[in-house]
Amino acid sequence: MRRTVHARSVPPAALGLSGRRDLHLAGSLPPPPRLAVVGSRAAHRHLRDAVEPLVHAAGRRGWSIVSGGAVGVDADAHAAALQAGIPQLAILPCGPDRAYPPQHVPLLEHIVQSGSGVLYAHPPGTEPTRGMFASRNAIVVALADAVVVVEAAPRSGTMLTATLARRRGRPRAAVSGSTGAAVLQAEGAHALPWDPEQPAALMRAVDGWLRGIERGEVPAPAPSRVAWPEHLQWLRDAIDAAGPTGLRVEALPSPRAALVALTEAEARGLVVEPSPGRFLRAG
Repeated sequence: MRRTVHARSVPPAALGLSGRRDLHLAGSLPPPPRLAVVGSRAAHRHLRDAVEPLVHAAGRRGWSIVSGGAVGVDADAHAAALQAGIPQLAILPCGPDRAYPPQHVPLLEHIVQSGSGVLYAHPPGTEPTRGMFASRNAIVVALADAVVVVEAAPRSGTMLTATLARRRGRPRAAVSGSTGAAVLQAEGAHALPWDPEQPAALMRAVDGWLRGIERGEVPAPAPSRVAWPEHLQWLRDAIDAAGPTGLRVEALPSPRAALVALTEAEARGLVVEPSPGRFLRAG
């Protein structure tokens, strides 16, 4: 049996978001500045161990934590914030009565009970689908003032989130130790060195990076407009052909391939999902 979460409907504008998405908030929105902590669901233990000192360092500077409520790095970030009493927000790609993953319901309840918040990106009764995870990641970035990647594979949802952060002009950092982090650092993301034997070194690095952001010494990447890549132009054409009501995934010959393409397109900021399962071109 599903547990019912007591969440209130909130207009996107009340959270500083655009669009007409049906959002529901349990608890309270943490104050800015906010640091989004993202990473792989199957992160390696030696990199997951970096999450706690990273979160604690951010909290000591007065930053709140934002993450996606998923297994792996997300759950570690939420647990570390709870342990240290740091305000936080978990953002889920589902309705308030369909918490995902379901084993995290106790964690989400503790977040709300601590005075922080859980934001559900869809109305009650909405089960999460693959395409909704990109929507959730877009909200994570939109509500954050900076984004740090703990671990990422070169082709992953975490890397797409980092790409979206770059497009929105959010300062980015990456914990050294994964291939994705190396790619991001080569693109200009701030490098955060990690040695499990010296967690204090990571805390100093995080403190220095966030202090630089606060003082305006860390330039944010210039927001950019990304054209439709060639391999997604078929999706653009399908959305245009669907008209103002939007494209439904099941209307395409290969719904599975469509979900993969929509996940990438939404992370790139090319499409929006104004209602569950319907997609329009952004703008």
